[in-house]
Amino acid sequence: MKIIISGATGLIGSALVKRLSGRHELVVFSRDVPHARKVFGGGTGIHFADWHQPPSHLAALIDGSRALINLAGESIGQSRWTPTRKRALLWSRVQTTGMLHALLKASEIKLDTIIQASAIGYYGNSNTETFDEESPSGSGFLAEVTQKWEASATPLAEVCQRLVIVRSGLVLASNGGALPKMTLPYRLFMGGKVGSGMQWISWIDIEDETEAILFLLRNARCQGVYNLVSPNPVRQSEFSVSLSKTLHRPSFVHIPKSLVRLVTGEMGEELLLQGARVMPKRLLEAGYRFQYPMLDESLRSNLG
Repeated sequence: MKIIISGATGLIGSALVKRLSGRHELVVFSRDVPHARKVFGGGTGIHFADWHQPPSHLAALIDGSRALINLAGESIGQSRWTPTRKRALLWSRVQTTGMLHALLKASEIKLDTIIQASAIGYYGNSNTETFDEESPSGSGFLAEVTQKWEASATPLAEVCQRLVIVRSGLVLASNGGALPKMTLPYRLFMGGKVGSGMQWISWIDIEDETEAILFLLRNARCQGVYNLVSPNPVRQSEFSVSLSKTLHRPSFVHIPKSLVRLVTGEMGEELLLQGARVMPKRLLEAGYRFQYPMLDESLRSNLG
């Protein structure tokens, strides 16, 4: 199968490319092709597409493709959410999605399947509610971004047989994303509860993230929205205890809300001090079986 992957050099995208390389023909879209080539080296059957290339060249590259996995979007937690940073976070998602739609439509290519990335930030935050795919959208910057992101993906239904939107939670991986940053305080014997510790963390292991995407890609009956999270979310205080046990480090330090807000601003308010209990209802109903349903198992796999 010939598959287009956008956002391939990110944490999830790179894991998918490595999983698919040699088994499928891949067209990797990137705004920095030299970097993408460096990341994937001489991967078998990988073609690199630069958005600066003429549309006719891009159309020729993607001709014969049957699927698109669109993961493009700058990292939400990389730096403070200044007005400029907020615009970049939204633009990197909405603009790329629109460009992919325009390219497919102009090239008169209709795909079998499109997997479109989103995030559980769509639901907003709550310490008391439980969310699934039928829950309404919430409020806050992350909710606003994901709502606009998904709205920009709606036209993709015109250029495919089925559109799947995956709302991912916190992806746990040893080689990138949030987990290495989360472990640093514990390695320095400064880990512990953040804020109240009552905020929910809806997480998923990188192995389940990639396998779930491939599961949805293979199953023609799957379409619409799917939450990509473990069926066992935890409170931040529970996450702290599990992380300390895995690293054999104490977790007695309390990081107050005031310090988080001072250092990280609005980003820390939404990402560190708030959370949501999200369940993968539709993914379980579709028959997906998690490899790492429990947090301790995932942490041992990534850090042990």
